[in-house]
Amino acid sequence: MARSDTLCNQSLLEAGERTLDRTIGEPGDVKTQFVTREGTYRLMTLSEYSRPNRVGYQPQGQTPPQVRVSLVTLPDQGERICFNHGRELYVYVYKGIKKAADLSKPLEKKVYKGTNPTCHDFNVTSASAESVSLLIGFSTGQIQLIDPVKKELSKLFNEERLIDKSRVTCLRWVPGSRTLFLAAHASGQFYVYNEELPCGSAAPHYQPFKAGEGFTVNTCKTKSTRNPLFRWLLGTGAAINELAFSPNGSQLAVVSQDGLLRIFQYDSMELLGHARSYFGGLLCVAWSGDGKLIAVGGEDDLVTVYSMEQKRVVARAQGHRSWVAAVAFDWFLEVESCYRIGSVGHDTQICLWELPEDNLVPPRPRVKRRPDPLQLVGTPACPRLDECPILEHLVCKKIAHERLTSLVFRPDCVITACQDGYVYTWARPPT
Repeated sequence: MARSDTLCNQSLLEAGERTLDRTIGEPGDVKTQFVTREGTYRLMTLSEYSRPNRVGYQPQGQTPPQVRVSLVTLPDQGERICFNHGRELYVYVYKGIKKAADLSKPLEKKVYKGTNPTCHDFNVTSASAESVSLLIGFSTGQIQLIDPVKKELSKLFNEERLIDKSRVTCLRWVPGSRTLFLAAHASGQFYVYNEELPCGSAAPHYQPFKAGEGFTVNTCKTKSTRNPLFRWLLGTGAAINELAFSPNGSQLAVVSQDGLLRIFQYDSMELLGHARSYFGGLLCVAWSGDGKLIAVGGEDDLVTVYSMEQKRVVARAQGHRSWVAAVAFDWFLEVESCYRIGSVGHDTQICLWELPEDNLVPPRPRVKRRPDPLQLVGTPACPRLDECPILEHLVCKKIAHERLTSLVFRPDCVITACQDGYVYTWARPPT
C-alpha cells in the first residue's frame, strides 16, 4: 500500500518535468513496449489477432465502424475473443500471452452483405462450456443473437427496422440476467429487450412510463408482452455512444453526442448525476472497480473523471491529441489509495494516468452565486480547466499506425485494437 501511495504522488510531482513525445508523426515510430513504474509492458507479436489472411478490409464508400473487442471466460475452457472489422465478424479461442494465436481456425466467421457489424457483447452470466450467447449490432439497426459454441442459436431483433432505423452503437447484457439486454442507437434512444420475446409485426406504439430531467421512459401498448420492454429517450435525440453498468450492476452510465454523461439508478430509473465534456461529444465511458469513479473520453481530447460520492468532476487528464475512443480503469492495479486509468485514441496513442485518492478531496467552497441554468462551464458538472486537477500522463506512446479503438485490461495483459483490424496483446511486467 505504501509503495502505491509513493508511486501515485511521485507520478504527479514528476509529470510536469517530462517532455511530451513529439515524434508521433514519424510513420515508423510505433512502440513495441512501454515502461511504467511496475515494469515493462511488451507487445506479444505471436498473440496478434486479425482476419485470417491478414489482408486489410477495403471499405466501399462510407467509413467502416470502429473495431470493437469483446471477451468472455468459459468454465474450464479458457477465454473467447470477438472482434469486428468492416463487414466481417470473428470469434477465436483467446490464448493470451501463453500460446500463439491460430488465425486459421476461427470458432466463428461471419461476412455480412448490405450492413456492417458495429458492436457486440457476450453474456457472461449464462456462459458455460457448452454454450455462450453473443449479441451483434449492425449499422442498419438490426440485432442478431448467436451462439458461437453451439452454433444452433440465431435470432434477429428489429429485423424489419420497425423499432429503430438508426445504427446500433452499443449492446450490453443486463448484469446477472440470462435474457435481458440493452441496445443503444444513434437516434438518441436505447431499448430494453428480452431475448425470449418476439418483436411486433408493426411499428410499436408507446405510452409514458416515467420522465425525469432530460429523459423519458416509455413502454409498448400491446395486449401481450413484446420487445422492446422499454424505450429510453435521452435529451433531444443526440446519438448515444456507449453504455456501461457499474461493477455491482445497479447503476448505468450513458455517454452521448451532446457531450453529456448521465448516471442512472437502473432499476428505479432515477437520474443520479451528470457531467459535461469541455466541448464536443463523449464517446466512451468506464467505471472504477469500486464503483466510486467514472471516466469518460471524447472529442475534447480529454479523459474526464467524475466522482459518484461528490457528484462532480474531480480531475481531467491531458495527453491525447485527437479524440479519445476508449477508456478503462485497470482494476487489477487498483488499490484503496490510487487508481490507474488508461485510454486509447485516434492519435494512435495509449495513455496511462494515476489518480491518487488525495486528489479526490472536495474543493474549498466558493462564494455562492445565483445559479444560471444556461451556464455550461464553471459548474460541478463541467469545471473550468483551472478549477480541477489536471493529470499529466504516466505513459503516452504511439503503438499503432491506424487510430486505436479498443482497450481492455486483463490480469496478465492489456489488449488494444486499431481500425485496420488488428488486435494486440501486451504482456504485463513479470511479478
